[in-house]
Amino acid sequence: MERVLAVVLVVACVVLTVAFLACLRGIAELRLRLTGRGVDPSTQLIIGRKLPDSLVRLIPDTTQDALLLFMSSTCGTCHGLAADLDRFAGRQTVAIIAGDSTTELLAMLPPHVKAFDSEQAKAVDADLPMAMWPTVVLQRDGFLVAFATGSNADSAADLEVLWEQRADVPEGTKA
Repeated sequence: MERVLAVVLVVACVVLTVAFLACLRGIAELRLRLTGRGVDPSTQLIIGRKLPDSLVRLIPDTTQDALLLFMSSTCGTCHGLAADLDRFAGRQTVAIIAGDSTTELLAMLPPHVKAFDSEQAKAVDADLPMAMWPTVVLQRDGFLVAFATGSNADSAADLEVLWEQRADVPEGTKA
């Protein structure tokens, strides 16, 4: 009986050790993804960086400031944000929606939001993968001007703060 108990305790310790190591690995991967270390530098959100062509092609007028929303069909916060976007009717807004079941989220978006899912969203995600949703990028002329992620991008008020990051550029200085 003691021998069986000893074997059970050893097996339990091994299982717990493996589970603990798997958790540590998951935490390490998450930290790398959130900090950008170990990630291809061309996919990092860095102010002043040119956005990938797969994304720029989806913006109706790149010479105008635009809010680019990266959302997921499985993100509850994204659904709440979609309902608030009617406040941005006068601004160029583009949504890139990741996931397989995008119908519900697409239906929640106001008509002024130009939305892309399926193959176009997958192409953008391949060039500029997002670490978390929602992520919102402010663009001008195809370049990243400012961005917000997660809890800094989950309401219309947050998007207003992001929109205010735009620098006024006199008409004569635009290329």
